Amino acid sequence: MIQQLFTQGSLFDLQTVIDYGQSVINVAQELAKVLTDNRPLSTKTVSYKMNRYFLGTAASGAWQWKDAYESVEVAQILYLRQKGYKLLLESPLTVLLELEKLVALCPTQTRRSEESVQLQQFSTPLPLAYLVAKAGFIQATDLILEPSAGTGLLAQMAKLRGASLMLNELAPDRWKILRRLFPGTPLFSVNAEQINDYLVGKTQPSVVLMNPPFCASPKINSRNPDATPRHINSALQRLADGGRLVTITANWFSPNNPTWRETFLKWQDFARVLLSVGVNGKVYSKHGTTMETRITVIDKVPTDNHSDIPCISETLDLPELLALIEQLPKRSLWKRSDIKATAKAKVVQLPKRTTVAQPETVSSLPDDVVVLEYEVVEWSATEGLKDTLYETYRPQRIRIKDALPHPSLLCESAALALVSPHQLINRIFLATLSHKACCQRHNLKALFTQVRLTVNFCLGLILWMILGIM
Repeated sequence: MIQQLFTQGSLFDLQTVIDYGQSVINVAQELAKVLTDNRPLSTKTVSYKMNRYFLGTAASGAWQWKDAYESVEVAQILYLRQKGYKLLLESPLTVLLELEKLVALCPTQTRRSEESVQLQQFSTPLPLAYLVAKAGFIQATDLILEPSAGTGLLAQMAKLRGASLMLNELAPDRWKILRRLFPGTPLFSVNAEQINDYLVGKTQPSVVLMNPPFCASPKINSRNPDATPRHINSALQRLADGGRLVTITANWFSPNNPTWRETFLKWQDFARVLLSVGVNGKVYSKHGTTMETRITVIDKVPTDNHSDIPCISETLDLPELLALIEQLPKRSLWKRSDIKATAKAKVVQLPKRTTVAQPETVSSLPDDVVVLEYEVVEWSATEGLKDTLYETYRPQRIRIKDALPHPSLLCESAALALVSPHQLINRIFLATLSHKACCQRHNLKALFTQVRLTVNFCLGLILWMILGIM
């Protein structure tokens, strides 16, 4: 009956009939059985399973090959959930080789949808995901943020180590897959270029694993190379102090590239780049490309040498990358902290105040004028410009006695929030209306209204008499 409704062009949309995320999971469960048996996945097998669970063929528009490739990637995740925990007990090189064998069983992604091209959706190959997670030195006590989670390959590698997850994915279909694949996990759907702004008030992650779009931004049709540093910078701002960020980028985003050298030096102001190394393009061959990429590891700790950024220009194979990653220093000790608690502590610790010298009350002031009592606060910007568009507004240099909070949340531009206002030295007078003045004002208004109505009546009567005479 469902098939008939769809093929006959019913008013019901297909999305109301099929749960996309669950359908992908159903296909992946079937494909994972083939992988578990160590048998190759042919395109014919994948197509058959897609036809079954999507109630139609690709030719009829029931599904696209991008959906099929997503199912294959989810099948790899389901394979890891079954055998990954035992596999991680082996030596790192053995794990890497086994993952390469697993990926070799899957079909090559040779067809792309318009969305995958526009958003540059190249998922992380499983062996590379293993190395990225290993570079993060993930522990069971960690909270992992993946700002561009895709189908969850990187997230699953962190999950195998017992860590907690926070995921974000802008693409609606992939978001639906993640919702089914990681139930109960905090899941967001925002532009990760502003992930720090969107997650204000959330717990800060201790590790960030990311594979952002290399040069694509939402609603921007042209190539945007600034997308990569924006993603990384916002994720660094969100990362807890002492945390570690590991990212995959295009190979051209390198500290040795003069175009981006200054970007890395700015990060060195509050963090430390531990490693930046190129990755051989053949790693992505199963994903339909041989583009060379780069792994960069950054710790959010002060650096000893601002200009010293370890960088390897050559592109290395995965076993060589593994050898380098095993030489990385361990992370700083980290304890989970909540942003709300931190913010509350800052609000409680008010800056030093000085009381403005107020002259004695002048007895000759009118009854409807009062002096505004306030205190001057010593204030100066203690932090530089953050990766935010707006800051919460509050009076910076004065505190008004008995002032009530504004009923709405006020904000100002981040740049303006760094400007220190002048110190007030003047007395401020406010005009008020006494009860007697209010009554007099009301009576005058009523009298004026009565006079206006009387004049209008007289004018109308005169006009009626003139018309009667004519």
